[in-house]
Formats: sequence, C-alpha cells, structure tokens
Amino acid sequence: MNLYLYRFELFFITQMIILFGGLVIPGEFFEQTVAPIAFLLNLVAGVILISKRKELFWFFLVLLFASSIILGLAQAYDDMTLSTRYIQFGIYFAFYLLISYEIIRQVWYTDVVNKKVILGMLSGFICLGLIGFFIYMSIELTHPNSFEGGLLAMRGEMPNVLTEQLMYFSFITLMTIGYGEIVPVTPLAQKAAILVGLIGQFYLVIITAVVVGKFINQRNS
Repeated sequence: MNLYLYRFELFFITQMIILFGGLVIPGEFFEQTVAPIAFLLNLVAGVILISKRKELFWFFLVLLFASSIILGLAQAYDDMTLSTRYIQFGIYFAFYLLISYEIIRQVWYTDVVNKKVILGMLSGFICLGLIGFFIYMSIELTHPNSFEGGLLAMRGEMPNVLTEQLMYFSFITLMTIGYGEIVPVTPLAQKAAILVGLIGQFYLVIITAVVVGKFINQRNS
C-alpha cells in the first residue's frame, strides 16, 4: 500500500485524536498516555507527508527518533524535567512549523481541488493552532502565570488543566472567537496572542481564497 496517497487523511485523523480524543477517553489517562502517543503518530504521518522532499525527510526522521526517546523516558520515569520539556516543545514546534509550510506548499501548487486538498487545507489550519499552543506553553514554563482565567486557577490541583486550557486558548485565538475567559497578562504572552490571531486571519483569507478560486476555475472549465 502506498501510504503517500493517503498522507492528508492519515495526518488529519491523528490531529483529530489529539484535539478530540479527550471527549471519549478519561482526561488524566488521555493527557498522560494517549495524547503523547497521538502526537508521535502525528509525527509519523508527517514523515509520510514529507517523504518526497528528501532534504526534509531525514530531518523529520531525526525529530521522530528524538521524540520517541523523550516519550519513552517520560513513560519510564513517570516525569519530565523542565529542560526535557523545552526539548520536546522545540521538536514539535519545528515539526509543525515545517509541516505547515509543506502542507501550504502542496495545497498552493495543486492543479486539482479534491477531498485530499480540502483535508490538507484543514490540517494546515490545525497545525497553526498547535504551533500557537507550543508557543503559549513555552511562555508559561518560562514566565509562570502569563495566562489567567478559565480553569487556570486550578493548575496546582489538576496538572492537566494547563495544557488543556492553553490548547483551547490557542485555537480560540486562531479562530478569533475570543470568549475572553482566558487572558494573556504579560507583554510576551499578549504579543504571542496577537501573532496567533494574525496568522489565523492570514491563513483563512489567503489560503482559503486560493483553494476556492481554483475550485471555481476547475468547475467552470
């Protein structure tokens, strides 16, 4: 089976597990066990997606190998040091940054708009939300209490609350919904929120318009 033909489907499915797996799997078990594995599977799907770009393929394999080691150590010792967390966030940040570029490139240069292209476009948008999440988490680890509101007041009692709330805040900001229950309270966090909001708008305005334009031209011809 040529997995490359199903690259967008595989990538999108693993993203859905990351985002919505907590709806059907108990919170603590999902955050500590299932989510790290889902991120690793998303890396594997990314390696498949990038496999025809030889200059990036080996780099992605290195990221996958390093992430697997970190996951194994975290599961073995049931904990992760701050420096290890930074390495992990750096790996995922680099991965989603590069994979977002590759997805946008493939969508941009496609000649035929079909289901795969639509899934690719959706996956690219989700990647931007995950990039925002890792930016927020890095800021929170470096400057604690940079974000307030929502359930963040319970972060000391419930260790999984921080990741869940910042993931939520990243996508709410990306989509410019802005309910306002979580707010960035430090200048660095505020600038990061502006960046994520702008990226979301640029993606929707530019990439979506390009895909819709190609689809209209395809139907007319």
